[in-house]
Amino acid sequence: MSELQTIITTANLVPTLLPVSSKLNQCLVDALNQHPELHSGLKETNSVIFNFRDKNYSAENGGFHPVEIALTKEADNTWQYAYITDFAFVGNNYPELAKELDFDFLSGEWFASYLGDSSSIKNNANAAELYRLWEGNFLAYADMGMYDEIEINVS
Repeated sequence: MSELQTIITTANLVPTLLPVSSKLNQCLVDALNQHPELHSGLKETNSVIFNFRDKNYSAENGGFHPVEIALTKEADNTWQYAYITDFAFVGNNYPELAKELDFDFLSGEWFASYLGDSSSIKNNANAAELYRLWEGNFLAYADMGMYDEIEINVS
């Protein structure tokens, strides 16, 4: 087991208000293991932010939406999901990237652009269903190598 895997593992990612799968946990651990330059500073860090991008994604041609996933370290050295955000281009004449889906575990709220408002995650069947759909798609795209740029920032 690498030094990194002893710091963030699928076992020390704590459960969230939504059914985050062990496969997503493993995807993040695997992404971290692809960046050995981060290993030495990870013990001192309090957050890790993953950015998954399809370099060819554009408003004109479509593609796979950029995704940002943040983890925060707890006092007991476990990690929790802070948020998962899926971005998409919006607007016709001057499209810009905006949140399309956002699952904010720290505030306990979720947002879907088609609803136009945030709602509580807790005991919300719609949030859980949409999350499962999003996660299944994200993992399938990741497995197919559609995210050709994965950036990880620690702080």
